[in-house]
Amino acid sequence: MTVFHDDPFTPVDRQPDPNDSPGTSPGSRRFWRVPDEWIPGSSQAARLRIGARALDASQWVSPMDQDWAPTITMKRRLLAERPGEVVAMLPGAEEACDEASAGVLGSVAVHLSSGTGIDALVDAALAVADDLCILDGGGQPRLVAAVLCSPNRWRLAEKLGGSMSVIHDPVARYDADLSSPVDAMLARLSVDRPVWRLNWGLSNHPALFQPETPPHTPAMDLSAMWLRIEWQTLRRLPVTGAILFGIRTYVEPLADFARRDRTVVHDFADLIRQLPDDVATYKSIAPYRRALWDWLSAV
Repeated sequence: MTVFHDDPFTPVDRQPDPNDSPGTSPGSRRFWRVPDEWIPGSSQAARLRIGARALDASQWVSPMDQDWAPTITMKRRLLAERPGEVVAMLPGAEEACDEASAGVLGSVAVHLSSGTGIDALVDAALAVADDLCILDGGGQPRLVAAVLCSPNRWRLAEKLGGSMSVIHDPVARYDADLSSPVDAMLARLSVDRPVWRLNWGLSNHPALFQPETPPHTPAMDLSAMWLRIEWQTLRRLPVTGAILFGIRTYVEPLADFARRDRTVVHDFADLIRQLPDDVATYKSIAPYRRALWDWLSAV
């Protein structure tokens, strides 16, 4: 069930509580502005690319900003009320969870976790704004543990134990454009060379916790739609050889995005116009494509 509202920190299926939600309190920040250099342009329309870039080895999670506090408040509430939807671990992943937790907490100068295994990973996830996922170190890495509070139209329980191909099964053109490059990148990933990349989409709903695609609303005011960006990191853990996959999700109203430099906005409009139909459908853009291009091009 989808409940339409405009609070990123309230789940997609809940009504915001003005007395409780961190995104509805007076004076609170509702979102963090996505940097211009993260905005995809028309050159990315032809085929999907990994776009991995080198990450400083000391940076385990996203830079701290004013949205950390409401994001962590949201995560704490989800863990208390819906733990079965946001936390999971397969047997045998305990050591990797401990190692990942120690690295994340150390990177933000927080005392070491008092828990072990999945409890340690939860402790780390509640100290940062990022979601934390663990892939095992096998030849075909599988998702073996996660604290996932900002899912982008996927459910943790359905992906646990899956390889990258299984995890990305609904992604348009994954097999054609990304499967082999992703497998090669993970095989090459070394302890001293973590990487980061971006994933983007548009949504008619701002909720960070969005495990299912909201129903299309083609008649909605386009300025009320949201740009959704994932800042993703991947690093090889030195002891277990597992991979820590971090995801920080940002949302920004298109009304604010449209006020950016015209070059950035128009290039993004061209990307929307040129996207292959299957990619536009996967990213929930297809029902709005022509109207979005007309609107953004006229800004």
